[in-house]
Amino acid sequence: MTQTATELRFASAVSALENTTDALREITQSLVGQLTAPVDLAIAFVSSHHRAQFDLIHQTLSATINPRVELAVTAEGVIGIGKELERCPGISVLAASLPDAHLEPFRYAQIDWLSVLDQPDSLRQQIGVGNGPISALLLLADPFSTPIARLLSLFNQAFPNVPVIGGMASGGQQPNENRLMLSGQVTSEGAIGLAISGPVAVHTTVSQGCRAIGRPLVITKSQRHVVQQLAGRNALEVVQEIASETTEEDQKLIQSEGLLIGRVIDEYKPRFGRGDFLIRAIVGVDRERGYIAIGDSQVRVGQTVQLHVRDRRTAAEDFQLLLDLQKLHGPAAGALLFSCNGRGTRLFEEPDTDASLVRKALGDIPLAGCFAAGEIGSVGGKSFLHAHTASLMVFRPQGPQASSDLPSA
Repeated sequence: MTQTATELRFASAVSALENTTDALREITQSLVGQLTAPVDLAIAFVSSHHRAQFDLIHQTLSATINPRVELAVTAEGVIGIGKELERCPGISVLAASLPDAHLEPFRYAQIDWLSVLDQPDSLRQQIGVGNGPISALLLLADPFSTPIARLLSLFNQAFPNVPVIGGMASGGQQPNENRLMLSGQVTSEGAIGLAISGPVAVHTTVSQGCRAIGRPLVITKSQRHVVQQLAGRNALEVVQEIASETTEEDQKLIQSEGLLIGRVIDEYKPRFGRGDFLIRAIVGVDRERGYIAIGDSQVRVGQTVQLHVRDRRTAAEDFQLLLDLQKLHGPAAGALLFSCNGRGTRLFEEPDTDASLVRKALGDIPLAGCFAAGEIGSVGGKSFLHAHTASLMVFRPQGPQASSDLPSA
């Protein structure tokens, strides 16, 4: 449990027990021992091993810590303090007492799409937050039934510069296998979320795990997601030239892992660096015409892009560097971590890498999270769905340091 001068209190617990009742007993005993104040929020991440008894999550948490707002989602693996339980039974819970904070839960099903498409600002009223300031939005969604790109685009319009952090449920391999729960109501499709406002500061970090190579280039000719020219030249020719000029190590990496491309989000910045690019895959090439296709529906002429590479060392270094920026905001009270299910031991040689990096940077703060089938996070003031990313939401007391002009992590 952590306590701050403004009485923010967080607690977390994780269990690897296979029996759902035993796992929940272990978790709630730990949470009760850590939190004495009324619990305003509980967020549970539940492996698919516990799906058949998913209703027990709400029943047990209500009977023990009785949170005012409660969310839960199924996942391939769960995350706790310094620990990642991958592809095995696991439940992880973050609980918090947030005096005077305003928490507004919402469901995808309550959105009137016809009115929102015509008036994106109406989304604020539909999820019940009005016109007041919002610190952040938490979003958990089923990948089989949620048009997440469209949903995030609407959030970007209705909540400019408000970070949306979360992930896609990964506990099911086909439709209707995932579970989402909002304050006792369970569904197998759609999305659930939470708008956070009031005296709590939220700082987010999105580590896309990449390193730029070559130089920034301007798209001079394109059609939809197909880039035809870069800096006035044949796009494929430019890409091949940059790849051939990199180090021998990078060339081996390109051959084994492929190339990625980053699109600058804020073109008004005087220079571009880590955290300024939305990373997407090069999904195809037309060798005859010299075109490259990018997995990005918002490509257009005049945008700046740069090639990137990714490997386990780069992914760890990128997250560590961004966590160093996160530390500049001061002591943390609690955090949520959404890591790609392609990370963990599928990427890193050592287990618990992402969770350990957070622990090393921010200390033994209460932490919960999961391995997601797509991570949601903000880059350049806009929120996107990512892959191979670690997306972190950190809670702190609101104060002078929280509102200062610190670098964005």
